[in-house]
Amino acid sequence: MDDSMKLKPEGLKITGIVRCTLEDVNTGKKEVKEYKNLITNAGKVAIARRLAGTALYANESQVTYGATGTDNTTVAVGDTTLGTELARKVIASTSYDAGTRTCTIRVFFTTAESNGALKEYGLFGEAATAAADSGTLMEHANIDLTKDNTKTLTVEVIITVS
Repeated sequence: MDDSMKLKPEGLKITGIVRCTLEDVNTGKKEVKEYKNLITNAGKVAIARRLAGTALYANESQVTYGATGTDNTTVAVGDTTLGTELARKVIASTSYDAGTRTCTIRVFFTTAESNGALKEYGLFGEAATAAADSGTLMEHANIDLTKDNTKTLTVEVIITVS
């Protein structure tokens, strides 16, 4: 086969950001911060299993919970749990934009939830439950927020496949 017939490998990238919006319920003032995220090895495996049709779970590679944590250790692709999980919530909503191949996954924490010095955020799926450290950690990010009982927190994880 001559060189013109050789296929070049296609690069597939999954990138994203974590957008955190703190809103003071008394003043309405909003503080928005964005952080880089990473897809964990376990998340990549779940996506590949889904593509191959060899799912281990009925909800293979689906995200069902978002969680905050207080550990400021740098996130790594080999992570399977948050360092110190503080609060976990069911996903509030998801959306998909076919034109940009972007999905947005939102979680909302009330004034009574997830209060403290927040240093990490993760998305969990598959066998995830309301229990800390359950399920597959699909995405993990270092964040830097302080939340108290006068603020709500909306976290949007925006993932683009290119």
